[in-house]
Amino acid sequence: MAAVLFRVGLLAVGMDVVEIGLGDALVTGSLLDWALVLLVGLPLIVAGSAGFMAPLLGGPNQKGSSDA
Repeated sequence: MAAVLFRVGLLAVGMDVVEIGLGDALVTGSLLDWALVLLVGLPLIVAGSAGFMAPLLGGPNQKGSSDA
């Protein structure tokens, strides 16, 4: 459960950083804001969503295995 909460936290922080940086980057064209979005926000979003996407992209379960 702690791992799920950690990944949700990473995802939330990444989305927050992208939201803050992207608004300023589009309005002012600031290089620092674009760097915030691309170098901090997007990697956090990928790290946070990887735990949820990996099981979806994995192969089918083997005989006798269950998700429970």
